Amino acid sequence: MRAPLALAAVLAVLLGSAPALGAQVAGAQRESCELELQEVIRGADTTSLTRYTSGTGESITYISGGVDATCRGQGNRLLADSAEHYSARGMLILFRNVRYTEPSMQLTADLMTYWTVDERLVATGNVKGSTVTGSRFSGPEMEYFRPKPGLRTASRWRAPGRPTVRMSPAKDGEPAPVRLDSLGNAISDSVDVTANVIISENDSLVWASGAVVIERSDLRATADSAMLDNGTEFARLMREPVIVGRGERPFQLQGTIIDLWSTDQLLRRVLAAGEGEVLSDSLTLTADTIDLRLEDQQMDRVYAWGGRARADAPAQRIDADSLDILMPGQRLREVRALGRARAVSRADSARIETEELDWISGDTLVATFDSSAVADSTDQPQMRSVVATGTARSFYQMAPSSGGKGLPNISYSRGRVITVAFEDGEAKTVDVIDKASGVFLEPTRADSAARAAAPTRPPPTTPVRP
Repeated sequence: MRAPLALAAVLAVLLGSAPALGAQVAGAQRESCELELQEVIRGADTTSLTRYTSGTGESITYISGGVDATCRGQGNRLLADSAEHYSARGMLILFRNVRYTEPSMQLTADLMTYWTVDERLVATGNVKGSTVTGSRFSGPEMEYFRPKPGLRTASRWRAPGRPTVRMSPAKDGEPAPVRLDSLGNAISDSVDVTANVIISENDSLVWASGAVVIERSDLRATADSAMLDNGTEFARLMREPVIVGRGERPFQLQGTIIDLWSTDQLLRRVLAAGEGEVLSDSLTLTADTIDLRLEDQQMDRVYAWGGRARADAPAQRIDADSLDILMPGQRLREVRALGRARAVSRADSARIETEELDWISGDTLVATFDSSAVADSTDQPQMRSVVATGTARSFYQMAPSSGGKGLPNISYSRGRVITVAFEDGEAKTVDVIDKASGVFLEPTRADSAARAAAPTRPPPTTPVRP
């Protein structure tokens, strides 16, 4: 229950602080927060004041029996069991069951200290808060700065001690959008941020440092530091960042710096700059810079460049100055390799006795994969064709003409354009256009006999690494 306190008591709080505090403000203006105290009645207890003047002349007011204070005309409110007010310093300390409310922020804590001149609030001990947009905060400490004309135009807070913040996708005063998965279940679009220190401005920009963990419905990210803009749906991760996708076909991305863009709370693009690496069930990709484009929480297209870009599939490896990879549904469909491009693959060991690798090179390579024939998520798409253009060369080993297993027929070709067609993962034809030259070799019986007499060596265990 609250009721107006006796006028003399109210003036003791108001007038006891105003002159000294006003002297700290430029131009001798009055403090922006004029404290007004209301009486709190709790059964037999009632708010009481004790006024004391220190040896330095500072007026100190002790408030017990319940505290209900406001800054006149500013819409905020401070509640507590007891408090101390230091007039010369413009400082109000509130103890036990402390609550702070204003139109855009609510906080609870064990202890709060409020500086009336610079509109600064420090909350400690079991701090919990919420904002008008639906964001939530919990941690051991928070320092909150209210907006103040001439001092700051937007709210700001800083929280050490490894707090957690849940950022809501709701706009000011609007309910959060509801998104459903394929089964009709609601998906949370909130973003949870945990770090050693978190700083927020205007309930939209967030800076986090020290063992940062970011959790979303579609990903989990870790880094040493991060920045998130909830308004533009942009985020940057720095110092050993790692992102793990949470779609039906997970992937992992790492780099020196990782930028993320979302639209309507769905991840659309991820850019890893510096030592980029992507790991998925159908592809391992490394390059200085990797640019992922996503649809439905799965990789749809990947660009890689800088240094030497390299794509490792289970049966092939392609490297070039840059790569453009199409993988709708996160299944490998096409790789376009530009600049000193080279593709390496292993011959069909079921029909060919060899330890050599097949390869094709050129200024540009376009490799296509039969992803439509993949039966389930554990199968890998097989290469359907590869086309090399510009100073093209190829070396392929084909199954012996006898139809059984043995030494391969060897096709070595050079030309402007070379096209290799595959069937069931095996090179079937090699076509050469313009400036064509090359050889086709078949093993002799003597070769086969010598091969049979020679001691065997175990086949290499690592795929596609000459």
